[in-house]
Amino acid sequence: MIDHIKITNTGRIYVTWTKKAATAASALLFAMGGMSVTASPAAADGPCPAKRLCIYDLINFEGNRIASGSTNACFEIDDFAFDREIRSYDNNLSVDAAVWHRSVYTGLWTKERTLVANKFSSDIARFNVGGTRNAQVCMGPSAYPSL
Repeated sequence: MIDHIKITNTGRIYVTWTKKAATAASALLFAMGGMSVTASPAAADGPCPAKRLCIYDLINFEGNRIASGSTNACFEIDDFAFDREIRSYDNNLSVDAAVWHRSVYTGLWTKERTLVANKFSSDIARFNVGGTRNAQVCMGPSAYPSL
């Protein structure tokens, strides 16, 4: 199972496994129609592509962007070069996404916000959504954060 994949602002992918294991996992992930996640400065890439969830660390779809095309997976925000909390989003997926936070005290996950399918917000008007450690974004009704 994939624990963490880190993609830098330059598009480099860092996987914590050996090369052989990473290659096998990548092949399995793509064979299953798995998760495609990229992180980049938003201005360089233009608007959020079709069939993608894009989250931004600044209002008005600016700053760093994380884009995912998965409809049944989660990713940790800490694994990306994401400077701040989620401040705006554009969900072009057919499924809702949820932002979850895990308490360092209890270990329990709490849903912070739902990013509704085929909707967007240029300013979610709530600080610190996904901005703390232990935050995950899960796409799809059956995707839940991992421990």
